[in-house]
Amino acid sequence: MSREQTIRYLQDMAGMREQDLRRSLLAQRQMLNQLREKYALLQGYLDHYRQESAAREGAGIAGGDILRWRGFLQQLNTVLQQQGQLIREQEQRLQHLQRQWQQAKAREQVFSHLLQRLDHDRQLAELKRAQKEMDDWALRAVQMRVGF
Repeated sequence: MSREQTIRYLQDMAGMREQDLRRSLLAQRQMLNQLREKYALLQGYLDHYRQESAAREGAGIAGGDILRWRGFLQQLNTVLQQQGQLIREQEQRLQHLQRQWQQAKAREQVFSHLLQRLDHDRQLAELKRAQKEMDDWALRAVQMRVGF
């Protein structure tokens, strides 16, 4: 395998890795958005039920009902805290994945740049070869006229 073929292969592999990570990043962002939406929904429920509980306590409901309401609110608050923890963990996963994607993107760009340099070097060598041929041809033409 030539140097160019090797670099092309490595660029292709880096490009596939970058695309895979990009797709994963998108999926993880969507998951984070869903977790945040669920958190907002749970927060809304908690606020609503706290207001309802306060209204019922103000209306004078039985002590057993108050305890059940407080237990329910505590459970809802616990679920909300768990959801918050899930969001923080997802944000960490997303940051890690973002760094991996950035590294993969940079790697793919390095290989692309190397290929551009190889192509440029090849073109430059071809120009030099063509110029040498032209110089040699011109020299032979002058020598033929002069009669060497």
